[in-house]
Amino acid sequence: MALPTKQYGLILPQKKGGSKTAILPKPSVFGDDSDDETSVGETLQKEAIKKKMMKQTRLEMQKALEQDSTVYDYDAVYEDMQKQKHESNKKVLEGADKRPKYIHQLMKAVEERKKEQERRDERKIQKEREAEGEKFADKEAYVTSAYKKKLEEQKEEEERERRQAEIEG
Repeated sequence: MALPTKQYGLILPQKKGGSKTAILPKPSVFGDDSDDETSVGETLQKEAIKKKMMKQTRLEMQKALEQDSTVYDYDAVYEDMQKQKHESNKKVLEGADKRPKYIHQLMKAVEERKKEQERRDERKIQKEREAEGEKFADKEAYVTSAYKKKLEEQKEEEERERRQAEIEG
């Protein structure tokens, strides 16, 4: 029987003799590592290459030092960088307004609350006096100048608030 000249489909190479299934060697767990030692010649060759590379590296280092003596002075460069960073941070902090941004608004709100509380207290005291009626009418009333001044300031503040309310509303 003659072999056909043209084949179609999957063409498998035919092995001459032996079995049809090839036994593949299992890869070692350790990869290509083996206990076989390299020959003395190979070891010497590797050492020679290492020495050549080290010599070349040393020459490159010397050339670099000749061109710039501070090439391998990493610590000084790092310290300079840190100083520059620190100085720039100082400039930023000095340039920035160190005062708190919103404290003046908070303080204003606190003052307004205090004034409102004082007004409430005054109204409360006034109501108590009115409730007492004529009970203490025969007694003398003492009013200090500081209290009079405080009452005047409260009246002025109320007047300002009324004007602002008229302007806004």
